[in-house]
Amino acid sequence: VVADDDQSIYKWRGAAISNVLKFLENYASSRLVVLTHNFRSSQEILDRAYRLVRHNDPDRLEVKKGVDKRLVAMSERGKEPVRFQFFDTGSSEADWVARTIRDAVATGRRKASDFAILVRVKREADAFLRALNVAGVPWQFSGASGLFAREECKMLVSCLRALADPEDSLSWFHVASSPLYAAPMHDLALLMAKAKRTNFSLRHWIATWEAFTPPEGEAKISLSESGAACLKQVFEDITRLLEQSRRRSAGQVLYQWLTERGFLASLTRVESSESVAQLQNTARFFEQLRRVEEMVGGSIAEVSHHVELLEALGEEPVEEDDAWAERVNVMTVHKSKGLEFPVVFMVGLIQGRFPGNRRAEPIELPIELIADILPEGDYHLQEERRLFYVGMTRAQEELYLTAAANYGGKSTRKPSVFVLEALGIPASAFKPSPSDPHALIARSAVPEPLPLVVRPPSSGPLRLDPHGIDDYLTCPLRYRYSHVLRVPVLKHHWIVFGLSMHRAIEAFFVRRLAGREMSEAELMAEFEKHWSSEGFLTREHETLRLEQGKGILKQFYSQQKEAPEKPTLIEERFRFLVEPNIQISGRFDRVDGSGAEATIIDYKTSDVREQKAADKRARESSQMQVYALAWKALQGSLPQAVELRFLLTGLTGRAQYKEEDLQETLDSIQTAAQGIRQGNFQAKPEIIACQQCPFQGICPHAASKC
Repeated sequence: VVADDDQSIYKWRGAAISNVLKFLENYASSRLVVLTHNFRSSQEILDRAYRLVRHNDPDRLEVKKGVDKRLVAMSERGKEPVRFQFFDTGSSEADWVARTIRDAVATGRRKASDFAILVRVKREADAFLRALNVAGVPWQFSGASGLFAREECKMLVSCLRALADPEDSLSWFHVASSPLYAAPMHDLALLMAKAKRTNFSLRHWIATWEAFTPPEGEAKISLSESGAACLKQVFEDITRLLEQSRRRSAGQVLYQWLTERGFLASLTRVESSESVAQLQNTARFFEQLRRVEEMVGGSIAEVSHHVELLEALGEEPVEEDDAWAERVNVMTVHKSKGLEFPVVFMVGLIQGRFPGNRRAEPIELPIELIADILPEGDYHLQEERRLFYVGMTRAQEELYLTAAANYGGKSTRKPSVFVLEALGIPASAFKPSPSDPHALIARSAVPEPLPLVVRPPSSGPLRLDPHGIDDYLTCPLRYRYSHVLRVPVLKHHWIVFGLSMHRAIEAFFVRRLAGREMSEAELMAEFEKHWSSEGFLTREHETLRLEQGKGILKQFYSQQKEAPEKPTLIEERFRFLVEPNIQISGRFDRVDGSGAEATIIDYKTSDVREQKAADKRARESSQMQVYALAWKALQGSLPQAVELRFLLTGLTGRAQYKEEDLQETLDSIQTAAQGIRQGNFQAKPEIIACQQCPFQGICPHAASKC
């Protein structure tokens, strides 16, 4: 058992400090070993953190058990003292942090990823994200508020708002001036001013400016030729897309908009770190949109409103993964647990914020019913102090503590008591630094953005799945679009159909394995639960496919009634190593039997009508070959057979593999892994492959060669 009572900050997840303090009492025969060698932080940082956490005495293990927990630095780097900066305003604080980071990166002393800005709660990050944007410093923040702060995502939100509210002039202005249309700013400003003076919307004036007859003495509105054509296109596009939202979800309409305007295609054609970042942020935005649609439905009005709530609340349903590029890390102190950075800025360190004011429990429990060990001191303050200790000890070489006297309210704020405890100095020693007038003016200057620097490939295991391997072997550029850039695509109706069928059959067999049979009505309900309108050509097309799926499932249900099958495994996850640095993961649709007697089964919705073709598909399927390799790695023997069951036609393709049959698969995996590690994503355009590729519409190679 390993624990540190000074870092117990997750009581609300069950990590109560009493678990640590009571352990030695409950297990009296255990031996206590104190780990004091620290390989992360400098001795200066460790000493300041230790000075802070000692204020939790006597409710610490060190005091209660009579041990010495003072940490000793094993690293010689980092001789800088812990510094505290106290500013007059929050904006001065954020600007100073951003400027300090920019100077270090621009001069080559540090990489952007060397820095972490730690905030107490997510909403406090906004000022620092804005300051980093102004300073041209690349950053990453895992909260939704960080995603919505990206320029391309602001544009997407404005697109939704323009559709949901035709009278939202600001959103119409943003859409028209965005890269989607790039309308001349002079023309936009002219119509926007007219809208404000007349209390009509920008949409109204875009639609009517040409027919408008001005009063006597007032000049007629005159737009440039390019501006008039551009704004006319904006009006026509939004009007048409809004009409299509009757039968399409918000995500489908927005994706169609971006595709028609060539936004995604333009980003894929420009080989730059900035375009890659914009693509990835757009992909995350569409992932957010899918989750919202699952919760509230797909209508433009509902989705737009919910996205606004996510933006305002800074909710965090999606984890970001920007590990491909060097960026400043902005996160909450809780998020930083377990991480380390050469330079850490702990910001916003004022009383009432860190430590925050204690919130009363909705229902206070009587002391007699509380199982925790109650501390002698203020428990809330001790918990906050432990959190501050965690933040301090994330720093390896340099630690900055910052605060401001004014964050927009009427009262003057005081530095956090934790700062005073850590540094061992009185509050009277700190006076806020007044802003330099020249510095205030200089804030409006727009520095050249620092370039995004691509990180070298990771030396850790490369994680692949059967679909990724197949994508790379089919076309390396397709793999890059799908698995590296994660370019958003609309689901093809075949994918919606196949996924719904898979989920229904999975639920049927899961229920059977649990000893409870599923009725036909329940099977149909399961199928409809996973159904989506995404990708279908028309409402009639969708209805036809839905009824076709139900017919196939009725036949499946009838067969299972007449000749019941009981699989051994359903949707079982697997993971194995091909080499020490290549990890393959995935899941088996279905396995019947065990060991060398097992049959691995996969369901397909392809239209295969000849037995010979079905067997050929099973024999040559790279997916089934990977499944066979996985079974051997996990069970020690190859499966007896693999089967592809084609639901549309009722045919079953069957194949048996030998060791030599799978050597080519191993070679293919190694080839794919080598190409991915080397960043080799050259297109392999072929007519059939390109026609079936979901990225055909944005791929320049497919457009020119297929």
